[in-house]
Amino acid sequence: MRKLFLILMTLMACTWSLSAQTRSYQGTVVDATTSEPLIGATILPLGGGQGVATDADGKFKLNVPANVKEIQVSYVGYKTIKLPLTQNMTVKMHTTDQTLDDVMVVAFGTTTKEAFTGSAAVVGSAELQKRTTTNVADALVGSVPGLQMRSSTGSPGSSGSINIRGISSLYSGIEPLVIVDGAPYTASLSNIPQSDIASISVLKDAASAALYGARGAAGVIIITTKRGSSRDAQITVNAKWGSNSRAVQDYDVITDPGAFYEAYYAQVYNYNFYNQGMTPAAANQASNSMMLGQLMYNVYTLPKDANGNEELLIGMDGKLNPNAKLGRVVDYNGQQMWLTPDNWNDVAYHNGFRQEYNLSVNAGNDRSSFYASLNYLGDEGILQPSSYDRVSGRIRADYQAKKWLKVGANIGYTHSNSVGNPSIGTGWSSNNILYFTGMIAPIYPVYARALDANGNPYIMTNEYGNTMYDYGQGTYYAGTRPFGAPGNPIADQVYNTSKSDYNQLNATLNATVDFTSYLKFDVVSNVNWGETRSTSFGNPLTPGSASGNGNLGKATTTNIRTNNTQTLTFYKYFGDHYLNVMAGHEYYRTDGTYLYAAGRGMFSPDILELDAFADVQVNASSYKSSYNVEGWFGSAQYNYLEKYYASAMYRRDASSRFAKEHRWGNFWSFGAAWMISKENFMAPTKGWLDYLKLKVSVGQQGNDNLTTSYGFTNTYTLQPSSKTQMSPVFSGFGNPDITWETTTNFNVGLEFGFFNNRLTGNIDFYNKNTNNLLFWLSIPESTGARGYWGNVGTLRNTGVELVLSGTPIKTKDYEWNITANLSHNVTKLVKLPESKIGVNGGWYDGGYWYEVGGPMYNYMDLSYAGVNEHGQALYYQDSSLIQADGTMDTSKPGTKKDRVTTEAGNASRYAIGSILPKVFGGFNTTIRIKWFDISASFDYQIGGKVYDSRYAALMTPNSDLATSNGQTYHVDWVKSWSPNNTQSTLPRWQIGDTDAGMASDRFLANAGYLNFQSFVVGFTLPKFFKEIEKIRVYCMGENLCFWSARKGLDPRYSYGGNASVGAYSPMRTISGGVEVVF
Repeated sequence: MRKLFLILMTLMACTWSLSAQTRSYQGTVVDATTSEPLIGATILPLGGGQGVATDADGKFKLNVPANVKEIQVSYVGYKTIKLPLTQNMTVKMHTTDQTLDDVMVVAFGTTTKEAFTGSAAVVGSAELQKRTTTNVADALVGSVPGLQMRSSTGSPGSSGSINIRGISSLYSGIEPLVIVDGAPYTASLSNIPQSDIASISVLKDAASAALYGARGAAGVIIITTKRGSSRDAQITVNAKWGSNSRAVQDYDVITDPGAFYEAYYAQVYNYNFYNQGMTPAAANQASNSMMLGQLMYNVYTLPKDANGNEELLIGMDGKLNPNAKLGRVVDYNGQQMWLTPDNWNDVAYHNGFRQEYNLSVNAGNDRSSFYASLNYLGDEGILQPSSYDRVSGRIRADYQAKKWLKVGANIGYTHSNSVGNPSIGTGWSSNNILYFTGMIAPIYPVYARALDANGNPYIMTNEYGNTMYDYGQGTYYAGTRPFGAPGNPIADQVYNTSKSDYNQLNATLNATVDFTSYLKFDVVSNVNWGETRSTSFGNPLTPGSASGNGNLGKATTTNIRTNNTQTLTFYKYFGDHYLNVMAGHEYYRTDGTYLYAAGRGMFSPDILELDAFADVQVNASSYKSSYNVEGWFGSAQYNYLEKYYASAMYRRDASSRFAKEHRWGNFWSFGAAWMISKENFMAPTKGWLDYLKLKVSVGQQGNDNLTTSYGFTNTYTLQPSSKTQMSPVFSGFGNPDITWETTTNFNVGLEFGFFNNRLTGNIDFYNKNTNNLLFWLSIPESTGARGYWGNVGTLRNTGVELVLSGTPIKTKDYEWNITANLSHNVTKLVKLPESKIGVNGGWYDGGYWYEVGGPMYNYMDLSYAGVNEHGQALYYQDSSLIQADGTMDTSKPGTKKDRVTTEAGNASRYAIGSILPKVFGGFNTTIRIKWFDISASFDYQIGGKVYDSRYAALMTPNSDLATSNGQTYHVDWVKSWSPNNTQSTLPRWQIGDTDAGMASDRFLANAGYLNFQSFVVGFTLPKFFKEIEKIRVYCMGENLCFWSARKGLDPRYSYGGNASVGAYSPMRTISGGVEVVF
C-alpha cells in the first residue's frame, strides 16, 4: 500500500511538472490598416515548440514550453515581426510597402527612419509597379525631391542624365553613383527589370553618402533587388500588353502643301514688292517664278489660260489658285511620273507594340530563402524600325549554414537587342530621319511614283522588287531638291541597319560571420561582365553607300568590373545606449576592351559579316582602358534612449586617375538627430503630434569623374610613319598636380507626422560647396594642345526640399492618399581661374556668361528690341562697348540699352541671369475603393527659360536670294509684321533678311511644364480559389499628356534648350495586364 501511494504521488508530480513546463496561448492576427483577419499567418515560437498557422478567422492556439517568451509572426506581403507572447493577444501586421519608409538601405547596410541623420528618399516596389518604364530611373522623376533628369532622346532603352541637388561641377561628370546590391553599377539601368527591384534609396547629403567617398559627391542611387523571405513558396505571374505612341507632339508646322506655297511666296513677294519696288502684278509674276525655281517641285496641276500657259500657282491675293489640283504629271526620261507629296511624319512614325512578362518564385524557411525570376520585354519604338528587346533571369539564395555563418549568392543574366534609326541625331544631314520629319517642306514626296497604262499612280519598284524612293535627284526632275539631296532617311530606315546586342552577367557572393551576438564580419564580392556588339550597315541601294557597293562596321566593347568589400561591425546595447561601429575596405576595378573594323563591297545584305565584304582593311581600331578605386572606411552610429542619435563617417580613397602623389583623398561626415516627439515635455501633444525629428549633418565627398583617365600625364597617339613603322605623336599636356574635386555638404531638416500620421512630411535645407573644381584650362594651340586639366574654382548649390503626404480617408474599405514634393535650387559660381576672368571679369562660352558671383547657365546673347517702322528686326546696343574701329565688343555683356541697330552683327550681348527652373517636383494620389485601386502621378517644373532652337529655325525666312533650303515653317509666320499688321513685334517675313532670325533672347521660352506621368486602374478579384492567392487585372498609362509654353517644346531635353531639328519624342504607353499570385 505504501508503494502504491508513492507511485501515485510520483505520477501526480510528473503530471504537474509537465503541465508546468508547457503553456497554452491564443490570439488573433489582423491587418493593421483594415483590421481584417489574416488567414494562414505563420506563428513561430522562438526558443522551442511547434509553429502553427491562423485559421479562417485569423485566430491561433499555441502550446509552447514555459521558457518561450517571444514569437515570430510572418505573412505573405507583410513585414515579419517579433513580439512578446501574451494571452489573448492581437497581432497587427503592416504590409511591406508601409514599412519601406521605416527601414531604408544606406551605404553598406540598413538603418531606420528614426536613426537616420542624413537626407534620402526611398521609392518602394509598390510605387515602381505603378510605372511603365524600360529604364527604372524614369520612375524617380517627380518622386524624389531634388532629382532632375534631362534626356535628348526617348528611343526604346535609352537613358537620360540625372542630377541630384543641382549641378555640382563645370567640366567633370556630375552623374550620381549607382549601387546595385552593394556594388557600383555603370551599365544601363534598362538592363534591370523593374519587377525585380525591392527598393531604391537616393542618398543626397554627406551623412548618407560619405562612405562612398570618391564617387558620392553628386549623390548615390542604391538599388536593392528582391530576395526570398520566410514563407511557403509563392509564384507570381504578371503579363501586360500595350501600345506606344508619341507623347510630345510636333510643333505647329505647316503641313498643307498649299499653305506652305503661300508662306514661301509671301517672303519672296515682300522682297520683290517692298525691297525691289516692283508693281503688285510684276511682283506676283516674279515671285511665282522665283519660288518654283528655288523649291524645284510643283505638286499642283494648274489650268491653262487662252494662250496655253499654266495659270500662276499663287494669285494676287497671296492665296493658292482655287483651281489648283493636288498631284501633277511630270514627264521625265520618257516616263510619266506622278508627283504628289507625302506626310513624312505619317510614314516614319507608327504605334509600337509593347509586351512584358514576369515570372517569379519566392520561398524560404527559418534557415534559407530563395528568389528566382524570369523577365521578357519587347518594346517597339514609334520611329520605325527602332525597338528594344530584353530577356533576363535572376536567382538569389541565402542560407544560414551555421549559427555563426550565413552565405548568399545573387546571379543575374541579361540579353538585350536594340535596333536604332541609322544616322539619327541633331545634324542637318541627308540621312537623319529627325531632320526630315521635323523640317522638310510638305511638298516633297517620300516615294517615286509613276502612272500605269490606265493613268493610275503607283509606287515604283526596281528589277529586284525593292520599293523606289525619291532621293531628291534624278527622280522627277533633272535638278536637285533643295532639302537634303541626295537623301531619303525613310529609305535608309528600310535598307540600312543600326543595331546592337548586349549581354551582361552580374554575380554577387556574400558571407556573414557572427563571431558573437554583437560582432560580425561581412564579405561581399561582385563581378559584372558586359559585352556590346554593334553593327552598322549601309546598303548600296541608298546614295550614301552606293559608291562602295555597301559598307559594314562592326564593333565589340567588353567590360569586366569587380568590386570587393570587407566590413567588420560591432553593435551592442549598453543599457539605454546603443553603439554601432564599422570598419571596412573596398576595391573596385574596371577593365575595358574595344575592337572595331569596317568593310566595303558586300556580297549580300543578308550576310552582315566582314568576311562577306571585299575590302575589310578600313579604319580598323582597338584599344584597352582601365580604372580602379581603393578605399578604407569607418563609421560609428550612436543613440541614447532611441531619442538622441549621432553618426560619424570617414573614408580614405585612392583613384587611378591622379598621379601617385595626389591619388589619396580624405572624406568624412558628422550627423545628429533629435526625436523631439519622444521628450517628456511633448506629452501634451500626443493627441495630434506623432512624430517630430530634427536632423543636421555636414561632410565632404569627392569627385574624380574626368573625361580621361590620364589627365595627370602627357599623352601621345601612335600614327603610321611608314608601311611597317609606327611613331608617337604628341597629343596633349598632363597636369601631375590635379587631384580630387571636393564637395562639402551641409544639411538641416525637420521630419514630422500629425493626427495618427495622417499628415506626414519633411523639409530639408542644404548648402553644397564644390571646391578645387576639375577645370579645363585652354592654352594657345601653337603649344601643340588645346588645354589641360587643373583644380581651380568653387561652385555652390543651395536649396530647399519639401515633401507632404496626407491620408484624408482611411477605413476598412476606402483609402485616399495624396503626396506632393517641391524643390528649389540655386547654383552660384564662387571662385573662377584668373586666366579666365582676368580681362573682362568673366568669359563667354557657348551662349553663357561665367563670372564670380554669377549663376550657372547665365544666358548671354543678343537682346531683341522689336521692329522698326519697316518691320526690320532691332537689337539693343551698349554704346560703351563700341570699339575704336566701330565694331561691337561682344566678349563681355552689355550693362545698358541705350541704342538699337538693325545689324545683328553690331549688336551687344547681354547676360539675363540663370535660366534654370525655379521650382520642380511632383505629386501623386492613390484611391482604394474595396477591390478597386486608382492612382495618378504628375511631375512639373516652374520658371526658368530654355532657348527654343527648333522654333527659331521654323520662324526664320530663307536667307538666300538665289536658293532655298526647302524647309517648312511655323504657322506663326502669319503674325509677322507687314504694312497691314504694324502692331506685330515679329520681324517682317522677307527672303534674304539675314538679321531677322538671329539668335537672341527673342527665342527664350518659359521652361515650365506639367507632365501627366502615369495612371493606373486595378481590380483585385475576391479570393475564390484556394491555390490562387490573388488575381488582379489592371490598365495603366505612362506619359499621358504634356503641357509646356509652346506645343512641341520639351524643356526636359536639356537645361539650355533643344535642337533645331527635333528629338526622338518620349513615348506614351497605354497598356493592360493581369497579375496572378499562387
